[in-house]
Amino acid sequence: MQAVFNQAVAAHQAGQYSRAEALYRQLLEQAPTQAVVKARLGILLAQTQRVGEGLACLAEAIEQLPHESELVLQAANIATQHGHTERAEEWLRVVSELNTEDASVLEQLAGVLIGNHKESDALECIKKLIKLSPQNANAYNLKGLALSRLGETDKGYKCFQKSVKMNPGQLGAVRNLVLYGKKRKEPLLDKIMPQLERAVQQQGGQPAVQMNVAYILAMYYENKGESQRSFRYLKMANDLNRAGYSYRHADTQVQFAALVKGFSREFVQQFEGQGLAEDGPVFILGMPRSGTTLIEQILSSHSNVGAEGEIEDLRKAFEDRAAQVLVEGRDKCKWEACLQVAQNYLDSVRGRQTAPLFTDKMPYNFMLVGLIATTMPKAKIIHCTRDSLETCFSIYKQNFSGSHSYTNNLKELGQYYNLYESLMGYWNELFPGRIHEANYEKLIGGAEQEITRLLEFCELPAEKACFEFHRNKRAVRTASVAQVRQPIYKDALKASSAYKAELEELIKTLESGEGREIPA
Repeated sequence: MQAVFNQAVAAHQAGQYSRAEALYRQLLEQAPTQAVVKARLGILLAQTQRVGEGLACLAEAIEQLPHESELVLQAANIATQHGHTERAEEWLRVVSELNTEDASVLEQLAGVLIGNHKESDALECIKKLIKLSPQNANAYNLKGLALSRLGETDKGYKCFQKSVKMNPGQLGAVRNLVLYGKKRKEPLLDKIMPQLERAVQQQGGQPAVQMNVAYILAMYYENKGESQRSFRYLKMANDLNRAGYSYRHADTQVQFAALVKGFSREFVQQFEGQGLAEDGPVFILGMPRSGTTLIEQILSSHSNVGAEGEIEDLRKAFEDRAAQVLVEGRDKCKWEACLQVAQNYLDSVRGRQTAPLFTDKMPYNFMLVGLIATTMPKAKIIHCTRDSLETCFSIYKQNFSGSHSYTNNLKELGQYYNLYESLMGYWNELFPGRIHEANYEKLIGGAEQEITRLLEFCELPAEKACFEFHRNKRAVRTASVAQVRQPIYKDALKASSAYKAELEELIKTLESGEGREIPA
């Protein structure tokens, strides 16, 4: 068996994944409890894009060898890289207990805790990290991020300053210093930015690094009011970002068409009144950068409302049964699948949320309004709207993580926005009176009236805290974190006005309605 294992490892190291996998599985057939073989197979599966299977194998290996810190750490690294942050946190906690003096493990754990919305736990971890490694610049960057998300923006900013002083080349800390210091004069940045400009203009640099630097420069020069210079770097960043993936608007049209067909008027009417009785969810949806964070900040200031933020529970529950939900015919089976998606979603959220009402502000839930409205008839649906050009320009300025593949090309961005409007138009016709529009410009122009309307729609008694939402100290994790810590934020109303020439293609696409057709 040792000879076969050696052959498997050699094949694995040589990149002969099929042969290595076959040999690993052969060994496990002979002796299913070999933890080392299971671990090697798990790593291979993750390397070949079968991450779920790979993590399952690694979990079995760790169960047998719980004190093998190198194995647990390797598994945690794989989980982190592929976005399985809950699993990564579990394993990193194990490693940190096995190696209490390992600063690198604490640093990684702190980052994962912040990613998992556990800022207070992260601060405890960072406290230990700084004690072990007082010159760790990223420790102060992570501390600043956790503090800022918890509303301690001044303390957070000082941490970013300290981090950048310790390591001016740490792009994440530089970005945070720009982002959270929008109206502050910062000599540190004035020294660093010329160096970054020279670096980004050099040929042969790594595209990912150049892209991140360009986004930082765009933010910095926008803050200084140098719009043309800012946009030059913004376009560079988006072009580099766009070059890294494939996207076709026609594919999105087909996706939206499937949702419309799946929730036809006939299907919705057939099962009207047969949904779940849960009245807890308040869905805040729409395009990104349309005011969803502001609306959640207002509602979560109420004593009866808990804030979940941008959670993916509904998307994951839907994807697990999308084939049954969107299948043609067999309406009874479809309906049962829809109910199961809704129940799985509610079970998931209610496992951590105890407030009578809770907000789910995942913007892309606008695609699933049909599912929400039919299966959860008591749920509140709030559609956040904002001037189309301002929405799209704000999206174009963001370096989003995850899947936002339409955002980096002005024409594709305009087409996507037009298509989104078509889908929301369909939902509004299908569910009259179910969807409350929360318009950003109206809210800015008449906050008291609009907040009152919002609370009435949610059947919530008015509370003073909702009108003083900026005092809410809940964790905010989106790009709007700085804005919602202030009273009504008016700076973004006409942010695009200085960029009309640069945004000509976007403006033309929005005005023409190009790309808005949902295929029959």
